[in-house]
Amino acid sequence: MKGIGIVALAALFSATACGYPEYAKKHGSDVDTHGRYHNDQQDAEYHSGGYYQGLSHRSVMYFAPSKDVLVDEFLLGTLINECALDERDVVTMVITKDGFSSPSWVKDTFDYSKLVKMYDIREGDHTAVLIGKDGTEKLRWGPTTNWIQIKKTIDEMPMRRAEMARAASRCSI
Repeated sequence: MKGIGIVALAALFSATACGYPEYAKKHGSDVDTHGRYHNDQQDAEYHSGGYYQGLSHRSVMYFAPSKDVLVDEFLLGTLINECALDERDVVTMVITKDGFSSPSWVKDTFDYSKLVKMYDIREGDHTAVLIGKDGTEKLRWGPTTNWIQIKKTIDEMPMRRAEMARAASRCSI
């Protein structure tokens, strides 16, 4: 139970780390609608200044209007790619407008309407968002998930390259 609470807290931080562009605007940064900094010097200072510790995982958040066949396909994809996602420290979450969530604690931890607003998800859309360990949005896609593209996107990240240099894949056969 304690582990779920830690994951929930980390996921909340992941979800909110890049979701408050108004905070950055107050401090003189230019950010887009997803909270990404565009002032390279300030961004570098933020990440190297010692007061940002990063996240222990990457997140994929899948938004949908209801639990339907597309949600089932996404969940099946997470099972099929479980080893690769675990190896890449990816936590997956599904949250729907009608109250379904996976894992089930997500609906108790997050407010769907706030997340939809934070990530600029259009009403009725199936949208997934990949959040990196630095708390920023790395990739966004629609109803169907291309797991090869997700793994490729993650593997091209500098932090992931360092992880791969330290250890060989345990998912290869």
